[in-house]
Amino acid sequence: MAIAPLGVAGYLGWVGYRMGDWGGYNKLQDGAWAHKFDWGRHSLDVLTSVPVGRHDYRFAMPMEDMIGVVVVLLVPVLTVLLLRLRPPAVLVVYTVLSYLMVMATQQYFGNVSRYLLPLFPLFIPLALAMRRLKWPSLATVLGTAALASGSYAGYVLFELGVP
Repeated sequence: MAIAPLGVAGYLGWVGYRMGDWGGYNKLQDGAWAHKFDWGRHSLDVLTSVPVGRHDYRFAMPMEDMIGVVVVLLVPVLTVLLLRLRPPAVLVVYTVLSYLMVMATQQYFGNVSRYLLPLFPLFIPLALAMRRLKWPSLATVLGTAALASGSYAGYVLFELGVP
């Protein structure tokens, strides 16, 4: 636990040194990918626009943003299911803080599902529920999930070219 923050600080320091500005990493993120901390303004704009069919916000991609909205709205539900299992506090803190960091950042909202992948503790309740499935049902669920995620990843990579 002590080494990870040192690694992050070292990397941020190295980028700042190479760019000649101690805020270089943030400038790089903003300039190259329009990715910056905005206290959630952009996320709120997307979450209030997409469900009502409005797409006049920055970086609008209707289909990808709808998938992102669904994923973002599933996180609180999965968090409640995780809390019912009484996991170690470190998993809850990690999950909640990671979610808040993603939601407080301006980004291509279509990428939000990718940014939320590190929230692996949210899969624990799903895994526990799936262990009750019989083999054919489990193969169907996992196969469908693999096909859906693979086809979406291919679409994003080859059709959109989203970073």
